[in-house]
Amino acid sequence: MTLLNFRTLDLAPAAQDFLGDVLQGLKQTPKMLAPKYFYDAPGMELFEQICELPEYYVTRTELSIMADLKPFATTQSRPLAVIELGGASSFKFRHLQRSLPNIGMYIPVDICGPALFNEAQLLARDCPELNVLALCADYQQLASFPWATYTAGYTPVVYFPGSTIGNLTRSEAKSLLKMLRTIVGDHGCMLLGCDLMKSLKTLIPAYDDAQGVTAAFNLNLLRRINKDLGANFNTEQFRHEIRFNESERKIEMHLVSQIEQSVDLAGQQIHFAKGESIHTEDSRKFTRHDIETLAAESGFALEKWWTDHDDHFAIALLGVNQASRTVHHSVVSSLAHTSAALAPVGDWAAGA
Repeated sequence: MTLLNFRTLDLAPAAQDFLGDVLQGLKQTPKMLAPKYFYDAPGMELFEQICELPEYYVTRTELSIMADLKPFATTQSRPLAVIELGGASSFKFRHLQRSLPNIGMYIPVDICGPALFNEAQLLARDCPELNVLALCADYQQLASFPWATYTAGYTPVVYFPGSTIGNLTRSEAKSLLKMLRTIVGDHGCMLLGCDLMKSLKTLIPAYDDAQGVTAAFNLNLLRRINKDLGANFNTEQFRHEIRFNESERKIEMHLVSQIEQSVDLAGQQIHFAKGESIHTEDSRKFTRHDIETLAAESGFALEKWWTDHDDHFAIALLGVNQASRTVHHSVVSSLAHTSAALAPVGDWAAGA
């Protein structure tokens, strides 16, 4: 059955160079691997298990805050167009819908087309009153996308949940928010999930649970490299380790070599000293002041701040910093020539 409220748009993002990224990371000092490669099928299953763990407060706390967003919905005169970054799963968006009943359009964005399109189609089937446009693209492509055309008649709301912002360096986070500022225009806003600084008694177990699920998730990255790239990591000779970097207020995940060893990958040998680690992920923790500063530097302003009663997690509403409007218009003008090849949605304008 054809769903009239469902469309897809594939901008054909460049294929990831898994092998090249792995070799580059393992030849660095210190060694590192990009966390985006955690999420093969087994990795996704393990992450879903992590979200259910008693130690992992992030997901359930974020969901508990969403009910507090309802007053924000009543202040909007136009229906909302929610643009979710990393939207291959509609799980959190479905919760958001309960708090923001005036959402008229949903644009999930992800680089994994098949998973994205399948999930978005299921959502469109379940919500016939919602216009769903699944956009397969990478973040670089979002800057030149004609958002004003596709969200005409709606208030654009960028939705970046889960404190994924904490996986980025400060400069990366600032660059991303500057790009997202061009998406919301002069009348949109952003909902940003932020994991807050708290006691290490709460933080450490969230990334080193008693059941060892997070350890299995971390080690699965080596198993994926073996399976997909033909390496010969002995995962029994690496252990999951969590470190807290106090100066940068971040949790670091590492895989530590328990012996001196060498690993074969693509005809090359990667040597590990005993105790040497592979840095696999950062998770920065924020204060309200951190987010206020980041917003101000990116053309936004912090307008609302919702937290749980323990101040473990926050959802920040970032509105447009009025002083940034001139900058925004110049950026949009410089990108205008790239949008001509992208077809408008036409009859999907709000109220059509």
